[in-house]
Formats: sequence, C-alpha cells, structure tokens
Amino acid sequence: MSNQLPLNSLVAFSMTMADDNEHRITDFDLPFYECNVHVYTNAAKYGAMGICEATVNAGDVVWFTNGNLRDFIFKNNTAGSNTKIVCVATVPTVYMKEMLR
Repeated sequence: MSNQLPLNSLVAFSMTMADDNEHRITDFDLPFYECNVHVYTNAAKYGAMGICEATVNAGDVVWFTNGNLRDFIFKNNTAGSNTKIVCVATVPTVYMKEMLR
C-alpha cells in the first residue's frame, strides 16, 4: 500500500508475532477515527515510541480514537507465545479528503 489514503473507509490488519520483538501494525502513516485491536491466543503488550508496557489479555479488545496506526507497537507479553492480533479501523478516504476541502 502506498503512503496515500486508502479508498476504503474500513481497514483490517492481522498479525501473528512469531518472535519477541516489537512490531508496528503498519509502516506507513494511516490516520484513523476509531480503531479496535482484538487479541487472540495469548496476552500482548502495546504502546508507542519504544515504550511497550501496557498489557491486553487474550480475548480482550482495546479501543482507540483519533490516532495514527503507524504509532502503535505490539509484542508478545510472554517470550515465545506467538500472539495473534487483529486490528480494524475506520479511516479517512480520498472521497472524504475531497469533500472537506
């Protein structure tokens, strides 16, 4: 995906963390209105800018409002646990950008 706004108003990302490093949901700027992150299989830690200490347990959902998906990082709460997360977000579209001009 390019650095331009997506055409869809809803985006979804799925990630299984097979190592114990911090991982971004996306490597490009992607502003959102609402975002929820579902955590499956094992607990995960999340945060931003190298501080990844907040914990969300397996089966829980974390909600965010008005941010940039690129800012979020996740990692396994327990070493070697291969945590799976799914992120779903509503994002600005090219259509909305044109309408707001």
